Amino acid sequence: MFRALVSLLTIWTLAALPVPVNAASSANCGPLPPPVGNVVRVSTVAQLQSAVRNLTSNTTILIADGDYELTNTLNIRAANNVTLRSASGNRDAVVLRGRGMSNSNYGSVPHVITIFDANDVTIADLTLRDAYFHLVQVHGEAGPQRPRLRNLRLIDAGEQFVKGSTDGSQSPRKYSDGGVVECSLFEYTDRARSDYTNAVDVLAGANWVIRDNVFRNIRAPRGQLAGPAIMMWRNSLNTIVERNLFIECDRAIALGLSAPDGNSRDGDTTYDHQGGVVRNNFIYRAGSGDVGITVNYARNYAIYHNTVILNGTFPWAIEYRFAVSSGVIAYNLTDGPIRQRDGAGGTLTGNLTNAPLNWFVNPAAGDLHLKANATAAIDQAAPLAAVGDDYDGQPRGAMPDIGADEFNPPMLDRRVYLPLVRR
Repeated sequence: MFRALVSLLTIWTLAALPVPVNAASSANCGPLPPPVGNVVRVSTVAQLQSAVRNLTSNTTILIADGDYELTNTLNIRAANNVTLRSASGNRDAVVLRGRGMSNSNYGSVPHVITIFDANDVTIADLTLRDAYFHLVQVHGEAGPQRPRLRNLRLIDAGEQFVKGSTDGSQSPRKYSDGGVVECSLFEYTDRARSDYTNAVDVLAGANWVIRDNVFRNIRAPRGQLAGPAIMMWRNSLNTIVERNLFIECDRAIALGLSAPDGNSRDGDTTYDHQGGVVRNNFIYRAGSGDVGITVNYARNYAIYHNTVILNGTFPWAIEYRFAVSSGVIAYNLTDGPIRQRDGAGGTLTGNLTNAPLNWFVNPAAGDLHLKANATAAIDQAAPLAAVGDDYDGQPRGAMPDIGADEFNPPMLDRRVYLPLVRR
């Protein structure tokens, strides 16, 4: 009886603690399995750069703990099913470093890692930082398929942290499709060096999934405006953006940005994005910036169950723009309006746009889980087939809650048991 009482008190105590804002939002963020195939272990910069230069298919490079100041970009070419990861699995213990995001004397290290004509490349369990241009560039014009970036810490890129490029002048055209960016932290120590920055910027990519990440301080120098932290454009297709946390970013998510041009996928001249779902994301900002979620020249977009709190720093929280756009915006929880612009098409359903801060556990830290007093949001939505769970990967109820979090009484909330993989 005493042991049962102690166990019950322990559960009550855990449930009463604030949920860490960096807690995993889903079971997708567990460790990678042990490597198979050819394994190469490295512990110096020279060994690492040689291993990448001589990389063959079906190889894993395991990097020993340490700080590696690169003398050349790690260019991955002509090798399929390869992995570059830390030996320890601790992303903070292996640092691959460029020469500084503001150092134009970057020599042979303009980027930290580039992926060219290589399929099924995994980059995992590392810290990448201080590149003058990109921390990872995926050269879509070389056609790499299914790149996977997992459990990375990415710090201080001079331009984009992850860039998926394209080249509309090619014949035949090639693209990078099926990319996954997951369980990673993107952050500026303070601010970018200019307004030309994004965390994930993919042109003309199809079927990318960006999930379970934290984006912090993706913002331009004061008085300027950075690009969206996630920007999928130039007729990208069927993007999924889910269960991410955005803290103090000038803009968070964009499906489509501007009118298509010569770099648009398949030469499309109408749409800048087609298909795609943005669901179960937390967006919080108290500093200056622009809109939280935007869709532009976007066909069949779906903006479902996001929580967007901008504290009056911009007149509206979500926008849909341009006459060719069409889609659904449903059951989002915001503290500002959802705005139609430039004749855009869209169906709005069940959104709640006047959420006060006292509905959330710890908004200043980006913890936008609901409190019990958020009665206008709790059990107020209808089920959506495309949204079976919430920000934490917990199942939605028969009467779902509006916004990214499905409220559970503390005794039933399994968030307290989730591993702390978001750091």
